[in-house]
Parts: sequence; C-alpha cells; structure tokens
Amino acid sequence: MSDTGSFNSQPSAAESGSKPLVSIVTPCYNDAAYVREAIESVLNQSYPHLEAIVIDDGSTDDSWDVIQSFGDRVQCEQQPNQGAPAARNRGVEMAEGTYVKFLDADDVLVMDCIERQVRQAEALPEEKDAVVFGDAIWVDEEGYELDGYDDLRGRKPDEEPVTHLLFSNPLTSCPLHRQEYLLEVGGFDTSLPRSQEHDLHLRLALAGVEFVYEPTPTYHFRQHEEADRISGRSYAEQGLMTHYDLIQRYRRLIEKKQGKPLPGEVRTVLARALWRHGRAILRERHREVAETYFQGARALADGKSPTVGSVPYRVLNWVSGPVAAEKIVSSVKAFTGG
Repeated sequence: MSDTGSFNSQPSAAESGSKPLVSIVTPCYNDAAYVREAIESVLNQSYPHLEAIVIDDGSTDDSWDVIQSFGDRVQCEQQPNQGAPAARNRGVEMAEGTYVKFLDADDVLVMDCIERQVRQAEALPEEKDAVVFGDAIWVDEEGYELDGYDDLRGRKPDEEPVTHLLFSNPLTSCPLHRQEYLLEVGGFDTSLPRSQEHDLHLRLALAGVEFVYEPTPTYHFRQHEEADRISGRSYAEQGLMTHYDLIQRYRRLIEKKQGKPLPGEVRTVLARALWRHGRAILRERHREVAETYFQGARALADGKSPTVGSVPYRVLNWVSGPVAAEKIVSSVKAFTGG
C-alpha cells in the first residue's frame, strides 16, 4: 500500500531490460461451448510474454477435456466447485507475471489488448500505484456486438480515486492488474454472493491504487442466459437484500478506511445505486423490500430522492412517490412498446 511502501516493489520493464510477463487467469465452470475460443484469444495475443492459466472449477461437462487439449501451452488445474472468485484467487497464486488479466471462460480478449494495456501501464509514473482499465464490448451468444456498454470515464481533476471508482467501476476483465496489488488486498472476497469484482476494486482503491481509464476496447463480454449465471437471475433468486447489504458494506469500508463520514459525492453515488436496485425490485413486485432500498437511498441523500431515471420519471416520483411513478412508467412502456 502507498503509505507502507509495499507497492512499487516490482521492477518495471525498463529496469529489467525485458518486457514484463502477463498472467491471464481464466476460471471455467461448465463452459465447454466457449472455453476453447477464450483460450485461443489468449494464445493469439500480439503480446508474446504471457502465460495462460485456466482453473476448472468442478465442471461436469467436457470443459476439462477442452482445456487439456491445449497441452503445455496452458497451465491448468482442477478444483471442487467453489465459484469463479475462488478459481481466480487460485490462478493469482499460480501466476508468475508482473501483471494479471482476468478473462472468464465465455468471453474473448481483443487481439492486441495485452500489448496495448502493458504499454499504457508501463507509461504510468513510477511513483504512482495504479492500474489501467479499458472498455468491454458487449456481444450475444454468437459473438455479435450488442448495444450494451458500461459508462466508464477518467478521473476528474481534484476527484478522489475512491469517488472516481464508485462512479466508474469496470467489469472484471477490463483492468490490467499488478499481481502484487491483488495479493496485498487478499484477492477476491469469496464470501460475497455477487459483485466481487467491484468489491475488489474498491478495496484496491482504498489501499491507495488509482484506476486509470484508457478508452480502448479490451474484451468481448458475452451475454447469454444460463442457469448458473448470477447476472441472469432475478433479484429474488439472488437474494432480495443482497445489493442493499453490499452497498452498506461499501459504506462501512470507506468510512473505516478514511476515518470520517462519507463525502457528499460518495453518498450520492451509493444512494443512486440503492435507488436503481429499488426500482428493479419494485418491477419484480417486491414492494416492501423496494421501500427499504428507497429509504436507504433517502438516508444517504439527506432525505431527498436521488436523481435517477428519466425526467418524466423524476417528476412523477417527486409528485407521487416511487411506487406510483414506477407503475405509471411501466404502463406507458407497455402501451407504447418501449
């Protein structure tokens, strides 16, 4: 960490006289249909100094056979099913690279992703504890590009790194991490039910690591519906209070690390997140739980309703409250087909 001097211990490429090794860690669980393409996207990178690490997380399909078919070009290991965060942590333990890139078994790296991100990372000031991150390209099951995207941005002047990260928290495979930073904070928290990458990024930022946005594509983020995909489950299946508890966890982490009440901008972004989840839960007809989210959002926003949604929605919410506003918006969308 910055204040202890434990970061910045790894020599840069310039100091070592060679390009740094990059370890690409792929967790795999029942992704036999996709994992070959994922591994090939690693081995076909334009950057030659890399190692491919694949952890099979207790697959019951043909994933392990596919992984082994690459022979010694891939370091691979099997483990009982523990979830992707545990598999990624094991991959980090095995990694020998200065840098670590995570890639899920159903996603695909952009061909020159590693070369570009290493160049960007090595250009960072040596005195800065930082990682670079780029954009994800959202694609469907067949790999065709979708309209989905993450609204990422760079840090504004005078904006705290933690505040920036909360506004612009990237997906798992967008950053190029330094292995030492990951080990320093203990990797992914396997006790969390979801959003483990956002939690990891927040803990890194609280440890003094700045996330530097470089607006370039990094990987193809595949969207498909599978029974074991957390992102495809309803809020009831995920646990209705899961997101509420996660945001309260973020609040406690930040307050404990900074030793003071949350800054206004941090309160705003957390309040808006609670409100967005409350709206989604309300659409699934869990009114009482949604009200808990709305109340939590108002508490963070000093009694006000956070500004979330379209202008008509915000006006309706101000006049009639979130339940009536959501009902009217949903009725209009159903009538217009929007």
